[in-house]
Amino acid sequence: MGNSKVALNRMLTVLVAILVWGYSMNVAADSEPGQVANATTQNSVSPQTSERHVVEFIRDRNYACTQCHKDEQDTLKGTHGDAIHTSANRNVSCVDCHGTISDEHRNGAPTVIKFAPSQSVAGTTKPAADPRWIAQQNETCVNCHDPHDLREVNWTHDVHALDLSCASCHNVHPEQDPMKGISKSSKIKLCVDCHSDQKKAK
Repeated sequence: MGNSKVALNRMLTVLVAILVWGYSMNVAADSEPGQVANATTQNSVSPQTSERHVVEFIRDRNYACTQCHKDEQDTLKGTHGDAIHTSANRNVSCVDCHGTISDEHRNGAPTVIKFAPSQSVAGTTKPAADPRWIAQQNETCVNCHDPHDLREVNWTHDVHALDLSCASCHNVHPEQDPMKGISKSSKIKLCVDCHSDQKKAK
């Protein structure tokens, strides 16, 4: 009877030792985040390989754009360069404002939102633009720039919202926006020059 108790005791000890060893190996694998992080950032980990660690790469959203638009690579400066997208809570990227590209991108980019000085009434230097195109440009801007805040900054935002594109006065890729810090006399000159130009065209 004594020998059977000793044998049973040894078997239980070995079993407990194996269970503790297996558990410690599992914990050790999970407790080396530096090595795991370095390995997973180099190679994609698929859900089939591991159910615990799934790595999703966040690529540079502007990379595809700047491969062709090389001159635009460093132009997202100023406020837009430092801005955090209000709904996505990340830096603003090309597609946030210009929309997504299509297969027809090399044939005039018909689905991309373009920003340009445009007005509903023709002037001598600016031709009249379709109000729907002006609205599309401005709608993109007011997705982030709240109309109430714009109204508070300057009453002209309300007056021109349907007849003048934001890009007529502001730069989309500004190192410094021409309207920031503009003097009162320069603002008046801008208004007079633009409205005089429209009257001449009539």
